[in-house]
This record gives sequence, C-alpha cells and structure tokens, in this order.
Amino acid sequence: MKQKNLTKVDVYNEDYIKLNNAYITMYDTCQRLSECKDADSNVVRVLQQILFAFDHTLDQIKSEMTVKTHFKDEDDVVATTMGESGGKIFHPKFD
Repeated sequence: MKQKNLTKVDVYNEDYIKLNNAYITMYDTCQRLSECKDADSNVVRVLQQILFAFDHTLDQIKSEMTVKTHFKDEDDVVATTMGESGGKIFHPKFD
C-alpha cells in the first residue's frame, strides 16, 4: 500500500541500512567468488559493476538522509576498505 505524503528522504531514512547490508553481502560474495579457482569471470565482473554503481547510489542516498548512521568496527572506528573500482566498502557494525 502507498503511504500518503511519503517522501524519498522518508524511504532513505527507513531503508538505508537494509540497502547497505545488501551491498555488504554482495561485496563479500564477490570477494569469495573471485578467490575460487573456478571463478566465473563474467559473474565476478557483473557483480563488480553492480557494486560500483551501487556504491555511488548509497553515497547519494546517505547525503540526503536526515538521520545519522553509525559504522563501527571493534575499536569503534569506521571500518572501510577500497574496492578495486576505488569505491568505499563499509564493513559496519550497527549500534
């Protein structure tokens, strides 16, 4: 059902964590697949392309959110790595 007066920022605020978790899952799967001796290079390449586009989209969504998100590793520091495409990869623990 459609909610009345719902804005894109409302959706961003409600669904960003789910989208980011999906990104992390896809990234981890892509990494594991790329380490397989029989990896399908086409599947890995497509996943990398999706992650590259998705990374920029998540950044845009996050920039328009009105609620804060918290990314922490074991030492309460933002945990990021750089993907092959140069995109930021978050490996968060959420509060």
